[in-house]
Amino acid sequence: MKKIIFVIVTIVLISVGSILLYLNFKEEKGINLEGHQVSLLLNQVDNQKAINARLNKISSSKKYTLSNPYYELNPYKISPLSAIIIFSTDDDVPVDLYVNDVYVTRVESAKDHVIPVYGLYEDFENKIKLVTDIGESEVVIKTEKSNIEYPLNVKYASNSLNNQDMYFTVASYKTYLTGWDIEGKLRFYLTVDNRMDVEWLDNGHFLIGTSQGQFAENFVSFVEMDYLGKIYNYYVPSNGYSFEFQNLSDNSIMLAGGNNPVYIDEQVIYTIDPNDGKTIDLINLSSIILDIDPEFNKIYLGQKAIRNAFYYNETTDELLVSFRGLDAVLSYNFKAKSLNWIFTDPNNEAFQSEVWKDYLVTTKNGRYPMGEHSVIFTSDGNIAFFNNGYDRLHGFENGGNDSVSFYKNNYSSVDIFNINGNNAKLVWSYDDNKSMFSHQYGSVNETNLGYLMNFGYNLKDDYRASESGLLSEAELSPEHIYSRIIEVDKNKNVIFDATCEEGKFRAFKHNLYNETTSNTILYKLNIFNNLESDRLTKKQSSDINLDEAQEWIYSFELTENTLTTNYQIAESDDIDLYFVNKKGEIYILNYKDRDNSKLKRIFNLNLSDDVYRVYVSLNDNLFKIDTIYVEKH
Repeated sequence: MKKIIFVIVTIVLISVGSILLYLNFKEEKGINLEGHQVSLLLNQVDNQKAINARLNKISSSKKYTLSNPYYELNPYKISPLSAIIIFSTDDDVPVDLYVNDVYVTRVESAKDHVIPVYGLYEDFENKIKLVTDIGESEVVIKTEKSNIEYPLNVKYASNSLNNQDMYFTVASYKTYLTGWDIEGKLRFYLTVDNRMDVEWLDNGHFLIGTSQGQFAENFVSFVEMDYLGKIYNYYVPSNGYSFEFQNLSDNSIMLAGGNNPVYIDEQVIYTIDPNDGKTIDLINLSSIILDIDPEFNKIYLGQKAIRNAFYYNETTDELLVSFRGLDAVLSYNFKAKSLNWIFTDPNNEAFQSEVWKDYLVTTKNGRYPMGEHSVIFTSDGNIAFFNNGYDRLHGFENGGNDSVSFYKNNYSSVDIFNINGNNAKLVWSYDDNKSMFSHQYGSVNETNLGYLMNFGYNLKDDYRASESGLLSEAELSPEHIYSRIIEVDKNKNVIFDATCEEGKFRAFKHNLYNETTSNTILYKLNIFNNLESDRLTKKQSSDINLDEAQEWIYSFELTENTLTTNYQIAESDDIDLYFVNKKGEIYILNYKDRDNSKLKRIFNLNLSDDVYRVYVSLNDNLFKIDTIYVEKH
């Protein structure tokens, strides 16, 4: 009897063990977390962590001295004409930095020196000299040829220009952010697609948007970086980013976005705290218009408004906003959340309601805004903007005439108006004898000498004279356009004149170095994700047969906030993303579209630190992604 019981128990134990082994095998097979691992953090930000740690280890070792410094070209892998020099001294000493025999800056006093070097020449053996009270040394850093396809061709540079002045351009076709000296030599460029505006900070860093989650010119995030390509702060703000920044006197950051990030139904301008990225204040430009005119066509309050520029006067609380899609410049009060005036053609159909009568500004001696771009307050209180010079509201983009010959008399200009009450008086204008027509892009900035103007998307003369050419065709490639960057004094004397065979969104003038430069803080990398967290439903792997998942054959690039795939998502598709961790827990994101034409979504996963295999549930069919994603906050 005992033998029978023993045999039965043994059989049961073996059976249970086999079942458990099978289930364990099945679970391991279904949640295989082996394979190539990728961070859910944006790649250009995630890459910095290991670089910071490596460089910090070199600095902490105190192995390198003034006479034998450590140096490395392009340490952050995205800025090929920059370098870093690391060494230690027994006492705190400042360092005078020379690049190719030109003094550029004094680096603050320290014992542990981490010196950023900018403005190297491409394809050149650059001499870097370090001079201190206790001695000096020199290193030679060889750079590679950039092979940038579209250089800046300088036609003229006045002797009045400072040799340290740099002209920066932002383009979105191939060259991204670049910096050129007054001779047209490349001195800085990024190899990552960061854009649109650039806002320089007092600490020598600058703000620039990433192209993460791009829809039109709207983006999910932006960064504070230096010319090394080192990122100090990565911001994912609550309302997205598009076109423009402004750094305010209290160091808060003003930026443009929407009621939703990227897919904009209502246009907003808002401020964030640079220390945590959280929203401080916000003005909804669209709702203010609707409060005045509830019948206003809402199609021109969202993406079609093309709110492509703003400028804020902190003293008066006046906020200028360019609505390119409406051929209008509007003046708001940011803190008071009110509208002051609208500068647009009085025949503009969007503002024909009687309620707009008291808001409209008219002019007798100048052109009205037409498809305009950047708008600024000048130092003498006037208003300047880049006037593209064609009726954008009824242009080819909205079903109007697309023929280049139709626009043969159109031209672009920079116009400056004095606005007093409801009257606008043209006080300054530059159009180079109406020789240029830039139907896209353009900018104006005031400089210490006058005005820097970017005619960013000019039609070439032969194409402008074409009887068969189309404006829409000119937008497809640089073949039929060029950009022209001109700086003039206030008497319109040309100081700088350059061209590029590529469209430029904006042009800026700025130095690479401040008078005094800080040592690079290697460990600093803050990540501020302030998008609202998505609610994820939770299941166990036992609830879903993961073994039946098919291989996903399309591209699949995932971050905490965006998904990019070449699968053509249909409006009728039902998509869920399954995130399966080691414990067999499944977190499910319902991936619904927020824009019927693009069918993409911006989200905030906010998963706990772990490793995840991702599955896609597409119309009840399950697919497996080969990549393993790692979330680390």
